[in-house]
Amino acid sequence: MEWGGAVMASLVVLLLLGPLAVMVAGALLLSVFAQFLPASPSVARTSFDCPFSRRRVNAAFLSWPGADHPDDVVSCSAFAEPQRIRCKKACLAMAHTASVGTPVVPRFSLIADGVAYRT
Repeated sequence: MEWGGAVMASLVVLLLLGPLAVMVAGALLLSVFAQFLPASPSVARTSFDCPFSRRRVNAAFLSWPGADHPDDVVSCSAFAEPQRIRCKKACLAMAHTASVGTPVVPRFSLIADGVAYRT
């Protein structure tokens, strides 16, 4: 009957460490597969002197990783309703974007409101 205690101890260890091993293996598997998913666009906010409205504005740009210029203007303080952009968005050609090229490190640092600021 000595083997009964060993079986019980093995079951207790399996019940305690089994879920932990499954969680660690799942997290590793997800992080490996996440490296192969397509990249998502980022929103970056910046302030600049708008040459078209001739005033200082705060704008949010939508850009894809690897692009040289932003894709769209999400909001701009030059308008009464910042989300309704009614200009030709010529600032897109003047803006420059850059990203970090490693798949392990996030492309941009996240700060307040989940927004990434670029210089």
